[in-house]
Amino acid sequence: MKKNLWPRTILVLGVLGLCAFFLLPNILKREELRFGPFKMDSINLGLDLKGGMHVVLKVRTDKAILDELGHSADRLKEALVEKNAAPVSSQVTDKSWIDIEFASEQAREQAAAFIREYWTIYTAENHGPLGLRLTMIEQERDALKQNALLQAKETIENRIDEFAVKEPQIYTQGADQIVVRLPGVVDPTRAKGLIGKTAVLEFKIVEKPEYQARTREQLMSQIGGSVPVGYDIYTSADDSRAGAVVYLLKKVAEITGAELTDARRALDQYSRPAVDFQFNSAAGKRFGDITGSNIQKQLAIVLDNKVVSAPVIQSKIYSRGQITGDFTNEEARDLAIVLRAGSLPVPVEIEEERTVGPTLGEDSIRKGLRSFLVGGLVVIFMTVVYYRKAGIIAVIALLANVVLLLGVLALFGATLTLPGIAGILLTVGMAVDANVIINERIREEIRAGKTPRASVEAGYEKALWAILDANITTAVAGVVLYQFGTGPIKGFAVTLLIGLASSVFTAVVGTRLIYDYILQNRRGLKSLSI
Repeated sequence: MKKNLWPRTILVLGVLGLCAFFLLPNILKREELRFGPFKMDSINLGLDLKGGMHVVLKVRTDKAILDELGHSADRLKEALVEKNAAPVSSQVTDKSWIDIEFASEQAREQAAAFIREYWTIYTAENHGPLGLRLTMIEQERDALKQNALLQAKETIENRIDEFAVKEPQIYTQGADQIVVRLPGVVDPTRAKGLIGKTAVLEFKIVEKPEYQARTREQLMSQIGGSVPVGYDIYTSADDSRAGAVVYLLKKVAEITGAELTDARRALDQYSRPAVDFQFNSAAGKRFGDITGSNIQKQLAIVLDNKVVSAPVIQSKIYSRGQITGDFTNEEARDLAIVLRAGSLPVPVEIEEERTVGPTLGEDSIRKGLRSFLVGGLVVIFMTVVYYRKAGIIAVIALLANVVLLLGVLALFGATLTLPGIAGILLTVGMAVDANVIINERIREEIRAGKTPRASVEAGYEKALWAILDANITTAVAGVVLYQFGTGPIKGFAVTLLIGLASSVFTAVVGTRLIYDYILQNRRGLKSLSI
């Protein structure tokens, strides 16, 4: 009975043609190709092939503990006042301690009982004649450090997403490190500024405009040599430019950038780069009240403890505003990115910085291609010599397998790395093995005296489960590697899984279609060249 081969033919040629189509940017050596609104990108290359940045950041997790101690000291002081056990003083004296002094023994005992009952994250013990020393328990310290590390990683991920880097690798390492790998980044200085900026944005009314000077020393002499309680000295972001000012501002901000909903690069009234921002509705109302009651006063916009600008408030400002300063276009764009992504919970420091040059990548690609071609030619030669015409069918399947694999990588924007190339070579080996199994089963059937048609049908039927067993077992390992691996291991797993699927498709569906055409068009065929 004559089989209708068109559905399978359309399926095989359609899949191959689609994959070849998505490889066009690589064949034409273009970063991207556009067909109207449709855009195709070339295969992404990983850091080891394309070059880029490798940065190890140390997260100042001890700052998270110090901040929590400071907040706890303030809240505890308020709570003790309500309990009629008001302390004389309360201060953070160490990264683990809060020292509280009381006016009487009775107040100290009352406070100690309250703390042991309600502030269980601290242990309290007498310290000095009328003092209590609170020590944060170890579990709480570890939890704060872990939260700070994960929040910093999430913030950096958001910033890198906005920076439009393809396939970045960002993961934690140890208790206080974050590794950032950025393929294709050609401006390391800009990238470091983007991921390392703490980006704490604050808005503060300049309540003492008379206390401004060109230098810190001049300002200190104006205020009598000591900074008033609740105030601090802030310098301009670029204190080298003409007109830079040192300000005396309150430590506590009227409003912060934590309540921003959007930030975009824009132009100010003089067509210079600036950043437009927008608050949420609640913060916008509060901002309007603050600016409305301080018209004709300066509003200092403070970023990471530096005054970016201090414009005079002309009218009420509600949810929208603009940050002006001596920005370049890139600086304004990057500031908008970090404001949208949010501030880092604690500062980070660059511990290790390494630039991977594209030369290494090109060398690796050249050697990988050379080894792939040499190995492939040897496999093709041996296959054709051993299996003759059946070997040619197997070689066609191998080449189709490579086109399928690379086409799917390009279609889904997967990243190719050196381990990924190893995954491709492994799947090519699996594809060779699948064709060997099929050809050997067909040979066995021919030796048993069956006709070519019966041998092919029986051979594929017997080989199918052996091929599926081997590939499913390997695929399970690949899924585990993808789920629990990171970086290059994931890249290896991706190419392995795609390669396994394509090798099964080409070996079982593709070669069987060729055999069916041969057998259908040559009725009465007495033997197979195998």
